[in-house]
Amino acid sequence: MNSEDEQKLNLVKRYTRLAIVSVFLLALFWPLDDFFFWVFSGATSYFTFLAFYYRPRAEQEEETLERARPTWPPSRQGTSIKVPPKNVKLIVVISIIAFFSLFLIVMIIGLASDDEDCESIPVAEEISINEARELLSSDPNNIDALTNVGNSFYSNGQYDSALIYYERLLTIDSKNSSGLYNKGLVHYQKKEYQKSMAVLRQCMSLYPDNTDAFMLLGDNYYAQDQLILALDSYKQASAKGARTAGLSNVMAYIYDQQNQKSEAIRYYKDALQQDSSLVEVYSRLAYLEPNKADWYEKKAQAWK
Repeated sequence: MNSEDEQKLNLVKRYTRLAIVSVFLLALFWPLDDFFFWVFSGATSYFTFLAFYYRPRAEQEEETLERARPTWPPSRQGTSIKVPPKNVKLIVVISIIAFFSLFLIVMIIGLASDDEDCESIPVAEEISINEARELLSSDPNNIDALTNVGNSFYSNGQYDSALIYYERLLTIDSKNSSGLYNKGLVHYQKKEYQKSMAVLRQCMSLYPDNTDAFMLLGDNYYAQDQLILALDSYKQASAKGARTAGLSNVMAYIYDQQNQKSEAIRYYKDALQQDSSLVEVYSRLAYLEPNKADWYEKKAQAWK
């Protein structure tokens, strides 16, 4: 091996070491930030390319090839031998394959690391009704426990018992938004509409962005057949960002009752965008838009 080959072999070793170091640095720092991934993956690809480029074996093969064909005219560009184009393409392809293989390996390592991190995060458990009652025995003013017990009674339809806990909560914190809303909800379920609306107005004055309170106030008016006042409350909730299929449906119905056809159609369609299984809405739209009645009826039949 001549001095030039030795020099190229040293370059190959140097770039190979640098490529290996880049791989380790990539695996070490990439989980910290994507910036490190692109820096070290680029360096790895670059050093890998150089290691292949300076392989002395490729030059020896070409020297052997030239000696086997003495009829070639001598080069006019000096005696240095260049890698044939097909070898350059091969090197580029190998470098690209190496880069993407490395990318997949690092992605797998990163995902595994993320999974380990996720497993190490404790998941908060919802407090049970028994735990809430035990907590109240030692801390009778615990707002979370009072709320949980009240919610449990409400879910079971025991509205009077639920109301007791919500009122206990409000004696501790008279401005508690959940306590005020839940108390208004209990009165609504008991059809005590005036009491419900009084509590909800208090909640709305303290928390003007509480869209649930506005919607529940609208429900109170709706239950009393005061559709204009109900629509006003629903519109305020919608303006503050509330958007549910039920809200859009009831607003559409009120507009429909007022013969405001275009608004009714708009809100009926908005309700369907959120819940496409509302059969009665398809039927009503078939009446309001007779030119599309066949399509609406087919959709309604599909959900029956």
